[in-house]
Amino acid sequence: MNIRHPQENIIKTYDYNGAAVDLVAWSATVWCGKAGYADNNTDEPNVEKIMEDFMSVSALPNSREDNWDVCMSLNYLSCERPSGVMFGFLVTADVQPAPYDICKIPAAKFLRIRMCDETARALGHEPWAGGIPPYHWIGEQIAPGLGYTYGNNTLPIVEYYGFFKPEDGTHEYCYLYVPVQENNASTPFFNSSYTKHSLFASLPR
Repeated sequence: MNIRHPQENIIKTYDYNGAAVDLVAWSATVWCGKAGYADNNTDEPNVEKIMEDFMSVSALPNSREDNWDVCMSLNYLSCERPSGVMFGFLVTADVQPAPYDICKIPAAKFLRIRMCDETARALGHEPWAGGIPPYHWIGEQIAPGLGYTYGNNTLPIVEYYGFFKPEDGTHEYCYLYVPVQENNASTPFFNSSYTKHSLFASLPR
């Protein structure tokens, strides 16, 4: 099953050693949730505190996407701005109850993979068990072979979680999105020798 979200168009699906890799085009989007940033350009944001703040908001967001949540890592493709994390939802309105934060993402292209054991095996890795999102699987392993490189470094890396299962506290799906551009584009902004890391957990509802 190839899931398409309201803001995206699946341009092409590649077969990478048996793993499906989708090239998707996103329209401009608005996201509602709680975000936080590190105090400087090298340290990590306080992810646990951001999650606590997110879970403590009692107000319901306006016009949110049903059954899907995100964890976005912000500025992780750049060493020139503090890294951040946002937990939240896709929404259709930028007017939201306090104290939600708003993040607007311009139109862009992403490569995405489904985060599951089968994908990890196809890529030659151990299954992802949470923690640091393995965006290098896409940006440094998959993308070059398909003619892409990392996209604009102001764009987030997105973990998209779908259909929460309260009986075991997990989500039925998780897709990892990494912004990309064709590798003949200019602007060599990403320094692969400098990597920021963050700690992530599956989003509870």
